[in-house]
Amino acid sequence: MAGPRLVRSMSAKQNTVGNMKQSLIRWGAALLVVTAMAGCGGGGGATAPVTTPPTGTAVNTAITTAAAVAVNDTATTPNAAFTVLQAAGVPAVTINSPPVVNFAVFSDGAVKTGLVLSNVRFAIAKLVPGTNGNPDEWKSYISVNKKAAVGVGPGGTPAMATAKQATTDGSMSLEEVAAAGLVGQLTYNADGYYSYAFKTDIKDITKTSGVTYEPTLTHRVAIQLSYKNAAGAKVSVNPYFDFTIADGKAVPAAASQTRKMADVTSCNNCHEKLALHGGGRVDTQYCVMCHNPGTVDPESGNNLNMSTMVHKIHAGKLLKSQLAAGGEDYAIWGYGNAKHDYAEVGFPQDLRNCSVCHSASNPNTPQGDNWKIKVSQGACLTCHASNAGSAWNTSHAAIAISVLKSPSAKAKDMGDQLCAGCHLGDVTISPERVHWNQNEENAAKYKMNIEGVSYAPAAAGDSTKKGTVTVKYFLSDPTNGNAAYALQVPGKCDTATDITVRANTTACGAEKFGNLRFYVAYQNMVGQSSAVTEYSSYNNGGSGANVYAYKGTADASNHYTVDIAIPADTATAVAAGTARVISIGQIKEPKIDLRSANRTAVVPTVLINVVAQNTFKEFAVSGVLNPRRVLVSNEKCNVCHGALGTTSGSNTLAAAFHSGARNTVESCVLCHDANRASSGNMMTNGLVLYESYQMKSMIHGIHGNSKRLYPFTHGNKVAGVYNKDGTSATGGAPLAATGVENYAAEVAWPGVGVNCNACHVNNSYKQDLGTLGAVVMKPASAASAAVLESDPNKWLVISPMAATCTSCHDSSKAIGHVTVFSDPPAAFGDKTQGQINGLPREGCYDCHASGKFKGIDLVHGQK
Repeated sequence: MAGPRLVRSMSAKQNTVGNMKQSLIRWGAALLVVTAMAGCGGGGGATAPVTTPPTGTAVNTAITTAAAVAVNDTATTPNAAFTVLQAAGVPAVTINSPPVVNFAVFSDGAVKTGLVLSNVRFAIAKLVPGTNGNPDEWKSYISVNKKAAVGVGPGGTPAMATAKQATTDGSMSLEEVAAAGLVGQLTYNADGYYSYAFKTDIKDITKTSGVTYEPTLTHRVAIQLSYKNAAGAKVSVNPYFDFTIADGKAVPAAASQTRKMADVTSCNNCHEKLALHGGGRVDTQYCVMCHNPGTVDPESGNNLNMSTMVHKIHAGKLLKSQLAAGGEDYAIWGYGNAKHDYAEVGFPQDLRNCSVCHSASNPNTPQGDNWKIKVSQGACLTCHASNAGSAWNTSHAAIAISVLKSPSAKAKDMGDQLCAGCHLGDVTISPERVHWNQNEENAAKYKMNIEGVSYAPAAAGDSTKKGTVTVKYFLSDPTNGNAAYALQVPGKCDTATDITVRANTTACGAEKFGNLRFYVAYQNMVGQSSAVTEYSSYNNGGSGANVYAYKGTADASNHYTVDIAIPADTATAVAAGTARVISIGQIKEPKIDLRSANRTAVVPTVLINVVAQNTFKEFAVSGVLNPRRVLVSNEKCNVCHGALGTTSGSNTLAAAFHSGARNTVESCVLCHDANRASSGNMMTNGLVLYESYQMKSMIHGIHGNSKRLYPFTHGNKVAGVYNKDGTSATGGAPLAATGVENYAAEVAWPGVGVNCNACHVNNSYKQDLGTLGAVVMKPASAASAAVLESDPNKWLVISPMAATCTSCHDSSKAIGHVTVFSDPPAAFGDKTQGQINGLPREGCYDCHASGKFKGIDLVHGQK
């Protein structure tokens, strides 16, 4: 039977003390001293003394066996650090005076040894049941009084002189270790686990800032743990253990006895790996140990409770947009004594989608449906503006006076206890009812189906078109046996050609489906390679190849056929290769009154956009079918965006991209082809070039602003060099004053690194096969300086691979690199499309191909 070892990270002095103690106190006696002292702890009532944890062959075998099981690896299953010991008969936590935590670490199929105090931080909290309508809340036993930094806060003045903040346990001094008769605060038992003795005696109210130890409540102990695995990679995890206490020992808490509202895997869908405060805090269940109602930021005065802070951060842009109507400019000053402004943060989908983060269907969040069944001001008023002048404050002011029977009562005086009376049960304004998202939920009822596409060249002598695309299709209701909808009402508006008539005139009867449309995307650049399908038609004379779905000819079962003409060839546009029919548009539904029991429409009728499940189908104009390569997926976009294009970071349907009509990446690449560029004449880095709005340049530019030196903008009318915050570096007007949308101030990639596969499929990011350069200038025509050149082969471009890379890497050094080191060199606005057409591709892959010394996967941290 092996005893605990002195942790190796002790200083030389502490090692000396440890060695001296070793000569006097054997390891067993040391543990007995801890046990004896535990009986002297204050405040907890009579508890049985803690016996020495089981050791020996059985425990060692159980732990060693568990270490070899891959699922127990601490990097992937952090909580096995506790559950394995519990199963082996070793209590994960004992509380008889200062708590003692036993835990194991498993890495690469073996027990991880050699951890020291610098590898761990410990937190402990109790779960206080809510009363009078208040929610349950974690309350840390360990806190500090943080003094506000001088000159830091709103207007340079902190809101509070000091504020209480939960924190982690402190390290024992050498004298405290010796006085406790310990070998060390952190010791390793050769049976395969560590023991950590808290410095904070949670039974002593003088050590807990007044927080009383309550052994009948659920408790949680959590670790900020870091170590290196066999490959030398740093592992950061937050094992935690929820327990009740019986005879001073931990008993695992049942799911109903804890509070788990959000699972970090939901956060990581967008954030890749939530890693805050230096990267060591990676689990929401650890975050709540400090971010509970007892933690306040003294500089701003804001409460840093998890739900309050996270909701306000993600609703920051919406709250700022309502500043004049009771909103707020949410900021926290405290961390690092710097202002952290969240007024430009927009949840990338509709804020009503609460279940994205909170759902009891996830076994890791048994309390995930609390947003439906428990209500509180603390949670609800973090997204809903509530200051003076807000709709909430106005509507609740009279209620407060009436309910509290005081003429001076304020809306917020009602507290949580009165919320349930109006918002819970079978009521018109329950959270689940009013958060129902019509424009996304009803998408389940509308699916466009393309049954077939055929192409026929124009008849000899017909100069009006290149040919005709015939599409067979129907719009179905997957919730009703895929029944087909009637897109037309016979005898009404059959001859109408203006879509606004059909979309908005109730007499037509077709307003519901009036803006569903088909477009044809195809290749038409003269000299364009057919080896790789890349659409180029929309911005080169082909945008007219479209038709509204209601204009098709219906059969008896509401299946339709419609023809789409492809424009005739010209000197600068020749249709060829593989093309694609794409459906776009949304459904116009009467807006539902969410307060109605049967979800009836509001009166008077208001039409809103509802997502349609759009689709596409490819066909050949000439040659064999060569489908466009698949680079990204709608599913990956919608992990963060919910329903792509339907809402933006301002969280409102009214601000949706293209009114929500283009909700697939297949439709995006139709318009945002290589010829798409801004109409301005200067990039924000000062170069006299347009900004490319090709799909890859635009999406990388928007999402990659954290990497860029200069902001990516839309509606480019700028002149000069601009900073990311939109201010001019050359004395010009700020971007906000020019009507330009500055994505650098609004969008930040939420991941901790550059995980290209968060969007890309099949490692498609590793190889750019584009054949067309991204247009960045349409020079004056040779015939007239007042007329822009109409031949796209004479437009200036960034060559294909360089266009991808410089959309994020936009520094002058990066631009110089791609134009000098590549062989052949890349173009950056110094060559035309025609000049790069047919040339060998840039030589970027000589260094940056996967497997090379600067492979794109290597430099982006994908290995």
